[in-house]
Amino acid sequence: MSTGQVLDRTFHLYRNNFLLFAGISAVPPAVLLLWQASFFLLALIPLPSRNIVASETLLILGIIALLVAYLVAFSLATGATVYAVSRVHLGHTVKISESYRMIRPLVWKIVGIVVSVAIRFIGASGVAVAAGVMPVSLMVAFRPSLDPTALMIVIWGGGLLVVVAVIVCVIWAIRLYCSYQLAVPACVLERRGVLDCLKRSRFLSKGKTVQRILLVLFLSGILTYVLSLVLELPAFILTMIGALNKTPALAISTAIWQYLSGFAAGTIAGPIATIALALLYYDERVRKEAFDLQLMMEAMGQANPAQAAAAAVPGAIG
Repeated sequence: MSTGQVLDRTFHLYRNNFLLFAGISAVPPAVLLLWQASFFLLALIPLPSRNIVASETLLILGIIALLVAYLVAFSLATGATVYAVSRVHLGHTVKISESYRMIRPLVWKIVGIVVSVAIRFIGASGVAVAAGVMPVSLMVAFRPSLDPTALMIVIWGGGLLVVVAVIVCVIWAIRLYCSYQLAVPACVLERRGVLDCLKRSRFLSKGKTVQRILLVLFLSGILTYVLSLVLELPAFILTMIGALNKTPALAISTAIWQYLSGFAAGTIAGPIATIALALLYYDERVRKEAFDLQLMMEAMGQANPAQAAAAAVPGAIG
């Protein structure tokens, strides 16, 4: 499939199975909504005395708990979405409960993949920041010892090198991030370990596949942003009315609407990128490994094309 066909197939599957995919993707936004609601309610409760140290400690612990819970929920939802895509894409039926039940044994592997990709991307982004900060620091350090002409040359030449270095490092960081986006489908559908899935994703995303993944992520991000703006428009209007009329009571309604609209946006837009990446995973396996022929052979009772070819050639080693 071309990238356009992948996107068309993505929206076809999502439209025909909206409740399935929206129900699966509702878990991570629900975790975030519960945390926001708890924090909002605690802020409304008047306390006779406030211990600043205890409050800050409780806030830090709450944020850590939120990150862990959201990471687990996100990993579960991503894996369950990939599993659901694998079923409906191949013509089977599946339920939300079945998707989560099948993914439960793999959740910590998916968490490991998500954390590994995040660490790699943060490290690559740190290299991009260092590429911009270090030359500037050197120019500032040697500035007093340079005459005006040499200083201008260093400033212009160094500035150009900084811009080029930052652009190159940013592109490298984005390509690195995109090259690991097929690791979760590999984990769910091939039951591999974390490192094997990362290597598998790098292999499947070779060539122009990285650009296809980047385009899918970019379009998904645009859709999510537009949907969030549309859903949060009433909250913006309420905020403006409250500011003009000096009505503090509208602040509570505005906050509640923002929380609910964030939940709705995350639930509706969440599955799009995951569905598209799962379809790209299948497409790359078809391109690089003739996965469609393997499925046909399995349907005919053969294990895979390699074993069928080995059995057809006398003396071949399977």
